Amino acid sequence: MRAVRVAFSVAMVGLLLSCQSSSSPAVAKATPSPTGNGGQAISLPTDVQLSAPSPRVVWTLVADTLLFVSTDGGNTWSKRSMPTSLGLPPSIWFVDEKEGWLLTTGSPETQCNAESAAIWHTTDGAVTWTQLQAQGIADSQCKRNISFADPRHGFFTAWDDNHRPTVYRTSDGGLTWVGSALLDPPGFVTQAGGFTLQPSLVRSFGGTSLVAAYGGGAEYVFLSVDGGAVWTSVSASSEIPEDVAFVTAARWLKIGNDGSGFETLDGGRSWHAWSSDYSDAAGVVSQFTFADGAVGYGTVRGTIYRTLDGGAHWTRLETPGVLSPG
Repeated sequence: MRAVRVAFSVAMVGLLLSCQSSSSPAVAKATPSPTGNGGQAISLPTDVQLSAPSPRVVWTLVADTLLFVSTDGGNTWSKRSMPTSLGLPPSIWFVDEKEGWLLTTGSPETQCNAESAAIWHTTDGAVTWTQLQAQGIADSQCKRNISFADPRHGFFTAWDDNHRPTVYRTSDGGLTWVGSALLDPPGFVTQAGGFTLQPSLVRSFGGTSLVAAYGGGAEYVFLSVDGGAVWTSVSASSEIPEDVAFVTAARWLKIGNDGSGFETLDGGRSWHAWSSDYSDAAGVVSQFTFADGAVGYGTVRGTIYRTLDGGAHWTRLETPGVLSPG
């Protein structure tokens, strides 16, 4: 089961409490601070998040602090700013080279019983950020994995050790949110004490939204065709490793670090063996995101890879902000 990173941030808690005051403005302007750690490059291994809104545009958040954008498919990178007073770990998502969102959280209670959250928004390519005074987000559960289908419709997921997970959705760019529970899929029963599902990132393809959730030794995929109000379990397999990569609404991949894997072309109804030249000796599961049916990116422990042919062949890219090996 995925390990949940926990960070304590007194500044974050104070910021969230002040935003809940009835006298708070609708938004809080942020003075962007240069990302980084005192000018020192970060060494691998580290954490990397990727958001690829188009084949040419890709964003990366390195070590939860360094934000970069590329407009040439990851060949070159430009450094951007992050908002101040962040809790950890943040998650990012962009719909193009200008507009994006950042979700950050405060310190969670035991077993993720509750966790505060804040959402930031940029429309100028992360030169400046504005904190949204988002409505409808419950204190209960830990929050992760923000994503957007377009500038108005977005999602993030929430979970804890004792209840069913929640998928939050917005239709106004992140100002208001509504949560929908993921009901137990066939063969799984939510029970207190850790027998629960942990959802990952929601991906949208036209009118279809997909989210994978892991628990009990299996990964389950849920589908929504109404913008995230209702989710239906559509696929599960305990034989296939976790972290499915959604390439399209119908084509999904499971890519192993040794190039072995599985592919479905019918939305999870059937799987067959599949292989590529992807190779990484990290020993942990890689994370993949696809900009379209051909261009995608993979990352594990800070390394970044790119495919231009739907996952068959991969090339390693430079990870911005880190020390070169050797």
